[in-house]
Amino acid sequence: MWAMTVTDWQTWAPFADALRRSAPPGTRTSEFVGTVGGGAWQGTYLDDGDAAARREHHRALALEAARSGGPGPRAELEDALRTVAAGLPDTEQLVRVTATADGAGDAVELITLPSAVVSGPVSPVLEVVLEPGALPAQHRATLAPRADAEPAPSSDPEAVARVVRERMPDAVGATPDEIEAARALLPGGARLPDEVRALYSVAASGALKLGDDDRFAGFEIVPLSGSSLRESFLPAARFGTWSADADVVAPEDPDARVQQAVGSPLWFPVGTDGAGNVYAVDLAPGPAGHLGQVVFLDHEERAGARYRADSLAALLVERVPAGAPARAAEASSAADIAGPTGDAVEFLALDPADWTARLEAGTVPESLKAAGLVPDRERPPALTEAIRAANGLLALRGLPTIEVTRLTRPAGEGRRGARRRGMLARLLGR
Repeated sequence: MWAMTVTDWQTWAPFADALRRSAPPGTRTSEFVGTVGGGAWQGTYLDDGDAAARREHHRALALEAARSGGPGPRAELEDALRTVAAGLPDTEQLVRVTATADGAGDAVELITLPSAVVSGPVSPVLEVVLEPGALPAQHRATLAPRADAEPAPSSDPEAVARVVRERMPDAVGATPDEIEAARALLPGGARLPDEVRALYSVAASGALKLGDDDRFAGFEIVPLSGSSLRESFLPAARFGTWSADADVVAPEDPDARVQQAVGSPLWFPVGTDGAGNVYAVDLAPGPAGHLGQVVFLDHEERAGARYRADSLAALLVERVPAGAPARAAEASSAADIAGPTGDAVEFLALDPADWTARLEAGTVPESLKAAGLVPDRERPPALTEAIRAANGLLALRGLPTIEVTRLTRPAGEGRRGARRRGMLARLLGR
């Protein structure tokens, strides 16, 4: 029995044939670019370089299939992809499959990306990270504790301890050593406010439920150690790709209570709302803020914290109404905050042809940490050109390049494939 392998033409031949047969009438070349394997697949289709023609063609065929009860226009494609994906259970292969009208130009390119190349939902070569592990400048920025920062007048450690004890009578508190160990991990010699120590001395974890009305209802206490929420809002955790995050700027607090940053370990998580969001105690407040004020970290936002209450007591005892925290003013771009960067360009997103021109002219900035290859959902960059540009950038920095293994239809099969397609087209009246 034939064992399916990713480098055998036979593995891909049924899909190449289905790709050709599913193309709009008159198509010369059809292309699929995506990932297949591990029991799944995803990708994009182009017919003579057009992404829209197939959608229109398949929409009409789908309507006809719905009326007649026949198979949909993607049925053969999906069956072929399902077979490949099932046959490659341990592999997720980035691939480009090309099917020509006569079958003679059918080819499969197996693409292996080095760690420096990032794929995206539109383009398999979204960006090249030229400095491994590098983050944008705003993600590298840090906050520092303010020596002159003081707790708000509403701060009341005894009231915090009392409300937690009343609401969580069976809770077990953290030991002084455990609280001090958490403090010791903070940068810059930051202090843990007495309210935080009071909270954890009564309950090291558990649900602090305050009520069910429209006021603040409480939170699940974030343990001092072992919780992923302590890392989730740090700058590195909030970073996705250079293409998405290179120009991210934290919102600015118009009242100057909260400092502007992507994230910081000095926003010390104390509770979660159960939906992935965090209430944190601010150990590095802005000029008009207070040490220990409570900020809200929203998992749907890529940067910043928003003011919630001026102390834990105000939140837990006075139970500040639970409406959404006031949204801070948004900054429009990184340049608005950092000012002009001169020649110290860290990220550029250009068309592959523009990158090739810069490589040939020797004008790729030396300060570049990452390079984006502009994605276009309707007309994404041709993969061949994108790979060529990416490899030029990688070679410029001495990094491993993208490897492409090309498989082609054996000689003579193309004409038979064309005859089969011609017969099918005549039967279907296409």
